[in-house]
Amino acid sequence: MEDALRVAKEANARGIDALLNHLGEHYRERAPVEATTREYVGLLTAMESQGIRGTVSLKPTQLGVLIDKAYALSQILPVLDVTKVQGRVLWLDMESASTTNDTIWIGERLLERYDRIGICVQANLKRTPGDVDRLIRNGARIRLVKGAYRETPDTAFQSQADIDRAYLALLETLFARTRDFAVASHDGRMIRRALELAREHPTPFEFAMLQGVRDPLKGELVAQGHRVAEYIPYGPNWLPYFSRRLRERPRNIITMVRSFVSG
Repeated sequence: MEDALRVAKEANARGIDALLNHLGEHYRERAPVEATTREYVGLLTAMESQGIRGTVSLKPTQLGVLIDKAYALSQILPVLDVTKVQGRVLWLDMESASTTNDTIWIGERLLERYDRIGICVQANLKRTPGDVDRLIRNGARIRLVKGAYRETPDTAFQSQADIDRAYLALLETLFARTRDFAVASHDGRMIRRALELAREHPTPFEFAMLQGVRDPLKGELVAQGHRVAEYIPYGPNWLPYFSRRLRERPRNIITMVRSFVSG
């Protein structure tokens, strides 16, 4: 946690908000779930005491959704209470398609208690336009990513061209119909289109990128007056997270390497 807080402060010093995530996923026992709840409450308390700008993003499978969605909600509520008192946004990560329904259900229950709830959506899933319509109606904030999970052809687009087209179409929807969303991409084409749409639809939004990826671009966007958030994962469970990402979609790593080289 100390390392995460230090990196968050460094991000803030560069004009960037911190989006902190304690690594862990697919928990099927209650003890690690409840330890995760305590971790996030402690993390938010430390962020407040140290004046750190930003918030946290939770993975539902780390908070018990594979045990029971109502149980997962009960474990997220203490984190929500602290987030609400501090006036921050609370984000939910989106994981594999098998958990999408439960994640949206949890998000909607949280929205009944607090209006600053954000939910990540994945452009590669064929269902996402409908989910975006639903989330916009319910007043959720949306973080749009391409999608890091390997899914079946009936569930998700398989080619990069199809995923890019879906992402661009969803960008149009977000800029035309909602506000306070996050454009989460390191792809220069997606970012350029977002900048074009921002000129056509002057609505509040932010860019979100991973820690250590395209840092010069983040600085340029901040200098231009755009809001930027940096996703900062931390914790001892980094190896399973990294290995799963590499196994499920190898080009994620290629994208990161290219970003380090090209800036």
